[in-house]
Amino acid sequence: MGYGLSLLARLGITLEVFKIAFAAGLSWMIASTITENAYPIFAPLSAILTTQVTIADSVEKGVYRVLGVVFGVTIGGFSGSYFEVNAWSIFFTIGVGIAVGRVFRLHPQIISQIGVSTLLVLEYGRSQGYMVGRIGETIIGACVAVLLNIMLSPTESSMRAKQTVIQAIGQLKNILEILHQAEQSDDLSSGLYEARKYVQHIREEQVNIIQIAQSFRYTPFRRAEREKMVKVSLIINRLEHISLQVRGIARSLLDLSETQFEWKQFQQVIYDVEICLSVFTRYIEDENKASLREALVMAVRETRGNFSRYFISIQKETQFPVPEVGAIFSDLGRILDEIEDKFPDLNEKDVIFRSQLLKIGTTSDE
Repeated sequence: MGYGLSLLARLGITLEVFKIAFAAGLSWMIASTITENAYPIFAPLSAILTTQVTIADSVEKGVYRVLGVVFGVTIGGFSGSYFEVNAWSIFFTIGVGIAVGRVFRLHPQIISQIGVSTLLVLEYGRSQGYMVGRIGETIIGACVAVLLNIMLSPTESSMRAKQTVIQAIGQLKNILEILHQAEQSDDLSSGLYEARKYVQHIREEQVNIIQIAQSFRYTPFRRAEREKMVKVSLIINRLEHISLQVRGIARSLLDLSETQFEWKQFQQVIYDVEICLSVFTRYIEDENKASLREALVMAVRETRGNFSRYFISIQKETQFPVPEVGAIFSDLGRILDEIEDKFPDLNEKDVIFRSQLLKIGTTSDE
């Protein structure tokens, strides 16, 4: 069974395919039962277009589609009562419909749906019950799609997201390991390349986790799952900050390697930060948060004390200030701040802001 599902997933036949097909068939059955139309084609069409990966996206698509249909049917029906269907009436009616959408600052998807519905009503609106039937079938299809997405949404999203976070910490540790064991500037160049590449990767994972967390807003059945996803999204946000600091450390070490400065002095402090990340991993994995939280705080506190001693030692060996030295210790300190979650309120506001940006970006793409 597991192998069969894995094979289907590799072929691209996922749960989303089943949801779309099932929503289309179910909406047709319901619409043909409720309405008088024997061929309620707009119900499955609405279900297909409304079904999205996340619940939040399905709700938004459904609302946009229904509003667009209502506006389009109203404008098209009014115009069809006074004008014959020809090039001029189509030009005038669709132009008015889209202009109304722009004036009221409606979503682009609503505006496009207004144009489609207006055109169809102009052509077929004289058929008895067509306008009311189109609105009703659209509502049925949208509701079926949203309800199916709620009922068939993955039940272990938080567990998969948690594993993604743990793997992200492991990758950050691997990059620090490269820097810690570097023997020459080529090793540092490799570490910088990996750090830059991973910043982009972790941002993609961050977007995925935030989208999943947002999708649980519209379901009353997964409140506990939503709370877990929110916590994971806060952690992945901190890891994105850490990835930026790791990239900065790699860049500064590479710059130092091109001078006469003994850059290998930083290998021990980098190793100390690796240890803190290991404790952080155990803190996320284990359910016994209290004892591991205390161990995490102690590890961070001890590492900060080591930073002070290392910084004083390095400063004594240099005859003049080296900017990269301060930059490295600053980045290392920020990593400890994120591990310790020193600014939880700021982190939460950052996640909310990123969620809003994500919605804006999705809107512009569409």
